[in-house]
Amino acid sequence: MDKPYRYGKIRTLTSPNDMMGMNDTAQLPFVLDTESLKADATASGFPERYTVKETGGERILTCLEAPNLQVMIKSGFTVSASAAKKYPPGTIFLDGAAQAEPFLDHERKVYNLDHHEGCVRTFTFATCEQALIMCLKGLNLRDQEWKIFANEPDLDTVLAIWILLNHQRVNNREAINRNFLITLVRLEGVIDALGLEMREMCGFSPDLMEKLMGVIDALRAEELELKKSNLWAETDFADYTLRILRKLDQFLINIEHLNDFKGIEELARVDLINNRIAIVVASELGIYEIEPYLTKVYGNRVGWVALRRGNNDYTLRQMDLFMPVTLEDVYQRLNYIDPAVKGRMGTNRWGGSGDIGGSPRGFGTRLTPAEIASACRDVIEKRSDIRQVKRFLLSAGVLLLILLAAFGITSGWKGFQDLLPAPLRLPLYNQALIFYGALLVITLIGLSILAFRRPWQFGIMFPVGKTWWCLLPVAILCGLTGKIIVPGNTIITDNIYVFWTTTLVLIPFSLELLFLGLVHGMMAQLASIQDANSRWFFSGPTIGTAILYAVTVGAQILLLSSRPLATLTSLTFIQYVVVALAFAIGAGMIRERSHSILPAWLFHALAVLTAVLVYG
Repeated sequence: MDKPYRYGKIRTLTSPNDMMGMNDTAQLPFVLDTESLKADATASGFPERYTVKETGGERILTCLEAPNLQVMIKSGFTVSASAAKKYPPGTIFLDGAAQAEPFLDHERKVYNLDHHEGCVRTFTFATCEQALIMCLKGLNLRDQEWKIFANEPDLDTVLAIWILLNHQRVNNREAINRNFLITLVRLEGVIDALGLEMREMCGFSPDLMEKLMGVIDALRAEELELKKSNLWAETDFADYTLRILRKLDQFLINIEHLNDFKGIEELARVDLINNRIAIVVASELGIYEIEPYLTKVYGNRVGWVALRRGNNDYTLRQMDLFMPVTLEDVYQRLNYIDPAVKGRMGTNRWGGSGDIGGSPRGFGTRLTPAEIASACRDVIEKRSDIRQVKRFLLSAGVLLLILLAAFGITSGWKGFQDLLPAPLRLPLYNQALIFYGALLVITLIGLSILAFRRPWQFGIMFPVGKTWWCLLPVAILCGLTGKIIVPGNTIITDNIYVFWTTTLVLIPFSLELLFLGLVHGMMAQLASIQDANSRWFFSGPTIGTAILYAVTVGAQILLLSSRPLATLTSLTFIQYVVVALAFAIGAGMIRERSHSILPAWLFHALAVLTAVLVYG
């Protein structure tokens, strides 16, 4: 309806006595000055409880008292009936956003509050009334994240949004003037569904009706002005809705009831296990001061909370003492992924006790709130064997593709060289040199893609610590066995410098970069690994990488053998594979404790050097 509900004039109600001409169950207990609503509600002392954010290219409206509810209002947005019923759990469609009959799918937690399609409109409540009934009947909106979709912020829709965002106050008689809310919703619902001429169906007294119509006129004044000026279609619906929500606060909430409101903004949230969540929030309150308020907003669902104290400083707090892991595991994960830490020694690290700690003290963290929350989830999900198996298989697949590509380049090298002009041809015809050179180049390309943002995760940094030197005997012993793979006679050259450079630099470095750089880094994405200060243990990425290395060595021996089946069952073959497995485990531990592939390459070169000097 593009004209005022009354007679085109907004009546200002300024006297408390003006609002008392009604029965005892529907009194308006405070002054309503509709002219004052032309200004922002915050000018009247009301806190800014609503905010609009840009998330993934979308304008999202939220309420700081219900941060798990996100409202998206897009002009012309609609989904079909079949699509609406397949939306993710925690979805609410409002007033025509879903072209379907009103439905309540409690099992999937998908709801359509509407009175347009698939119903008898005359006998169906308006959207705002449906929302109010759902909240009063106990709809639980605290248990998960919810997305609310609308396509036009008429008063019916905005009232429904206000009710959903303020669902905790709606169910607390002392937190709002609930009688006034019910009468306002009833009147707007009848007008929106049946028309202005049917408003007498509400059964209100003439005096109450006039006062409520003055409120509705005041709330619709901006909408009517925009439509009159043909600017409604160009209006930012998120900002417009925010302004009307603030005006509704003035009508429905006594400012004294907002004394307990704290300015807390949710920055990120992830689901954990057992209905627990990890959240990142911003507030001027301290971590202990904020806990009671978090309990009020989220119930007992908060497992971990990260409180942003400045641009880059955070305090971590474990609110659920019965979490399966402590903050110690979270610190380890954060130190692993934080560009501000990168495995460095000293105090510039995430740390603290098992229940409270914080970000690096130097320059703070360079992680985003979403990355901090995701790290908390990774600490929980890394315990999943299925995820570890999937990560292992993915890494093995990438390794296989790289090996096949290097093998293909080696096989087609001569034909490729013949196609090039003579000046561009490379004087390389030894298959070992070509294979490992191709392996190095392909691995570097893969790392440039995967390790661009976090090179330290893939060992691309200088070594730290000294404990990794303890594993030097492992490399020497592997070399003394004579069963470590040595290029040896496969490299035919009269140039001793080329021989030793290839034997000690090219081949060991290409293998360590591939296995302990790329493959290990991919596996370590969701796993706990050692660091320079941690206890000694066999990590999942180290074991996984060692298995793949041993398999690769075994496959290389079989491919070079003239009798593969006989070789496969020979003792020599088993010895080579066992030594490769032992060496790879030691190299993996060196890589983790030094945070770098350089010591692993050094020890590999020393093992090869030992084998060459001892066995020729």
